[in-house]
Amino acid sequence: MLHGFPSVPRWVLALVLAIAAALAAQSVRLGHQVLQELDGLSTAATDNMQWNLSQAEVEHLKLQTAVLTARTPADLARLRRQFDIYYSRIATFRESPLFADLRRSQGGAGLLQQMQDRLDRMAAVVDSGDQALLNGLPELEAELEANSADVRELALFGVVLQVDDTKDKRLQLFTILSRLGWVVLALVLALALAALMLGRLYRKGRQMAIERSRAAARMEAMIASSLDAILVVGADGRIQAFNGAAESVFGYSREEAVGQPMVNLIVPDHLQEAHKAGMKRFLQTGEARVAGKGRLQLEARRKSGELFPVELSVSVSQSGTDMVFVSFLRDISERIAAEEELRRARDDALAGERAKHNLLTVMSHEMRTPLTGVLGAIDLIEGTGPTQEQRRYLQAMRVSGELLLHHVNDVLELSRLEAGADSEKLRIFNLEELVSGLVESQQASAKGRGIDLSLHCSLSGKPVVAGRPRAVQQVLLNLIGNALKFTREGAVSVDVMRLPDGETVEFSVADTGQGIAPENLDRIFEDFITLDASYGRSREGTGLGLSITKRLVEAMGGSITCESEPGEGSLFTIALALPAAKAPPRQAEQDQPRNKGACRLLIAEDNDINRELLATLLGQEGHQVTAVPGGAEAVQAAGEGRFDLILMDISMPEVDGIEALRRIRAGQLAEGTDIVALTAHAAAEDHARILEAGFAEVLTKPVNKAELADVIARRAGGGVKALPRTESDIHQFFEALGKDRARSFLVSFCDEVSQLQDTLQNAAVLEDPQRKEAHRLAGSAAVLGLSDLRRAMLAIEKAEVGENPPLAPFQQAWASASMILAPHLHS
Repeated sequence: MLHGFPSVPRWVLALVLAIAAALAAQSVRLGHQVLQELDGLSTAATDNMQWNLSQAEVEHLKLQTAVLTARTPADLARLRRQFDIYYSRIATFRESPLFADLRRSQGGAGLLQQMQDRLDRMAAVVDSGDQALLNGLPELEAELEANSADVRELALFGVVLQVDDTKDKRLQLFTILSRLGWVVLALVLALALAALMLGRLYRKGRQMAIERSRAAARMEAMIASSLDAILVVGADGRIQAFNGAAESVFGYSREEAVGQPMVNLIVPDHLQEAHKAGMKRFLQTGEARVAGKGRLQLEARRKSGELFPVELSVSVSQSGTDMVFVSFLRDISERIAAEEELRRARDDALAGERAKHNLLTVMSHEMRTPLTGVLGAIDLIEGTGPTQEQRRYLQAMRVSGELLLHHVNDVLELSRLEAGADSEKLRIFNLEELVSGLVESQQASAKGRGIDLSLHCSLSGKPVVAGRPRAVQQVLLNLIGNALKFTREGAVSVDVMRLPDGETVEFSVADTGQGIAPENLDRIFEDFITLDASYGRSREGTGLGLSITKRLVEAMGGSITCESEPGEGSLFTIALALPAAKAPPRQAEQDQPRNKGACRLLIAEDNDINRELLATLLGQEGHQVTAVPGGAEAVQAAGEGRFDLILMDISMPEVDGIEALRRIRAGQLAEGTDIVALTAHAAAEDHARILEAGFAEVLTKPVNKAELADVIARRAGGGVKALPRTESDIHQFFEALGKDRARSFLVSFCDEVSQLQDTLQNAAVLEDPQRKEAHRLAGSAAVLGLSDLRRAMLAIEKAEVGENPPLAPFQQAWASASMILAPHLHS
């Protein structure tokens, strides 16, 4: 570059010319010496050529000897090495500049080509395997014998050629050297010309420096007019340049900013130490964390003290020892504000969507609960002997109510699936029995419509599978129900077949109904789609059945398709992964009691339903049962009477089970009597803590009669008859308490759960009384077999006070539990 090209004095140019002349004289003297040296080298080159030509013949003889003496594979290594030496010698003749004249001659080139062809043929044999080489030795001997004459002829030809060529080269060399003087003279003239050109370049450099200065001025004007703030900061941290945009952004004038430490002007207080440390680190080690790292988002400070967001880009410019930092800053306050506004709008939209889903769930539940009561009241009225006209009205009310309840249930199920509720756990069940029972339950409806409902099941002798039976049942029920609803006096067939892969089961539901138009096949699985939306439609529905079905199938990892022809019918096909499983061992219908001896039992349980159920179950078996609602009452009862076994709940208000146990043992009450813990806590660490407190063992709720019989037999010497294991928990509950009493407890339980749900919905955060109430109701849910509701209650109990309660799982579990309990509330 010619920036700032220096002026050169004349004596410097004269000195340069004198040096050039001296160099020219020296070149003449060196030329004479070179002439003498070349004469000697030409003689050495001739000797070297003659030696190489002779050595080629020697190497040929050595190779021929190696071929003649090779007999075993061990001799082949020496043969190959000798061949490589000879091959490289011939290659020297073909490539070395020393033999250029030999190659240019017609005779020499022909000999070399002929010898190279033989070498190529011999190389193919030498490079083959050991055995092939041994077999090819005769061929090598023949080739070498034919090559001997060519080698000798080449040596003689080279000698003759070299003699002639040497004479010519010496004459030529003297001619070239005689011209060296003229070249040196030309060199001197060239140096003189170079000096003139140097002067011209000097003037041109000055002109370029002027132009560069003008360009720098233009660049400075561009920087001044930039919309981004541009700061140039020296290595000492002081501002060297401050453009107009920087004045507008930071509020300082150029005069105020230039020469001041940048850190004091625009860096916020909380970032100043980090900035100083970064500058020190860069100057000492060259490690950059901001400079050269692209655009960064940081905070800056205006003259007014206001902090605002900036987008920063820093580059380093260095010229010799002079280093500056060029910073480009952009005020992004408006962009950040716009992004925040968009974020708020997105959050508001998501909150609205969540509110919609919550409203849908709550409204579905709130509508479903009174509908269940209405249908139950219809059952009660029908049992009072109504007139025929009243029965007709009641039937109309029942049909309308059941239809509305079905629609509400569809909406509730859709909300549950969209909320991502926990899917049903994998279970082992008999698929053939499930499908057969489902089809049999629909036979009455089919016959009433004049429809032939048939089932064909082919499971390759493996009816027991691992899967989600409740979901499978709901999917098939939706499809069969749709087929019956849209078929009039036709046929509906259900086919179940295990595919050849052994893992997949294919379900097909075919009907001869009205069919679906091709343009509607993709729409039938959407939410709230009813293909007949006219006022005169003959089929009612929410349009959620197939949408729910598709969601359930996809949740099980399966697929669903539909084929249909208008006027011919429809075929729905489902493929689910239901691998064959080993059937669990069947248990006896009734466990044999170990002992019928009556025992004196003390039960401490704060949950009214649990306490009443345990007391009734054990009382029916002849045991003398004392039931108390808390730990303090248990301590008092243990001091007033003698018991064979004490069953103690752990989580009770005021005095819990562990404190009650401590007081009983400290007061030496109930000596020799085991105290067994009843708890809904199933974690191993909880059980360890309970056993460490001194309990004989731990029973995890819900507790059935078989477990009670076992613990009483082991701890108190008595036993109770176990209920049939195939009966449901709710039926066991009704059997133990009696129909009226059990229904009264169920009504109370439902009211308490609904009250807890309302409290949680209206509460901003979770409070301790709500956690305790959830624990109490979790025990009742466990007794009734409502495992999903129990888990949701326990999740509320384990949640931290002051946090948002896990309300969605609780609402979903309670909605499902309400459907299970509804028939028992009004039966």
